[in-house]
Amino acid sequence: MQLNRFMIRPFVEQGLREEIGPGDTTGGFLVGDDPWQTGQIYAKGHGVICGLLLSDETIKIVQPDAVVDVSVKDGELMEPGTILLKIRARASTFFMIERCAIDWLQQMSGIATKTRRYSELVKHTGVRLTDTRKGWPGFRVLQKYAVRVGGAHNHIFSLHNCVLVKDNHIKIAGGLTNAVELLRARAQHTFKIEVECETLEMVEEALRCKADVIMFDNMELPEMREGVKMCKGKAITEASGGVRETTIVPIAETGVDVISIGDLTHSITAVDISLDVKDIKPSAQRDIARLKAAARAAE
Repeated sequence: MQLNRFMIRPFVEQGLREEIGPGDTTGGFLVGDDPWQTGQIYAKGHGVICGLLLSDETIKIVQPDAVVDVSVKDGELMEPGTILLKIRARASTFFMIERCAIDWLQQMSGIATKTRRYSELVKHTGVRLTDTRKGWPGFRVLQKYAVRVGGAHNHIFSLHNCVLVKDNHIKIAGGLTNAVELLRARAQHTFKIEVECETLEMVEEALRCKADVIMFDNMELPEMREGVKMCKGKAITEASGGVRETTIVPIAETGVDVISIGDLTHSITAVDISLDVKDIKPSAQRDIARLKAAARAAE
């Protein structure tokens, strides 16, 4: 999955409308003849870089002739002091773009960083990690992009691109088997059918229906291990529900093929990123030096 300016422009424009509104009542009074300035967006924390295109587009919308030098790439590691973007623009531009340009990077890098951490924890198992649809409505494509940058995969994007039978579908259809049979008769032939199962009895029924993917929904580890044995060679297995940094390794070690994790997008910690005009401010330089020394001491 890749982002492009055509896709992201509506997100960036909405962010700027919210930020600037009818005008900047602080910076607008200060700039005078609005001289050109230089500055940089830089990391004050450790993490995986993500969101550079949105930050760049934020600047270009406000000032199309601004000069932006991006020397890093999404997916690369950053540490305190890493320069993400160098900017040459009018003074008023820095005031208007600062918050939005940083926020895209902080939030998306937070998702990518958490995803990379989870991926590293289970790389010995070969399990595939995916996101879910949990997160901020309207921003799903950006969140899912950040998950890919972090090294995991995407689950379904929306209701249209997968047959996913959940508990409420089963209730409405009058049973698991009836739901699968109706969907198989009516859905296009290119769709796989995934069924969410809460018990091993449901797993047995889903297998009899020849479901392509069976999701173990909030199952205990012993049940999950038994479910993997039952499905071996018959269906792809997926674990979902209650997946956290403290639980992901034992879940992966049950032998499931896929783990879907809402925690990657609905609960993240932003990476600390700042923008300074001219030089990096002294307090930030002190923080960067302190964090680098702490990282060296921990090695």
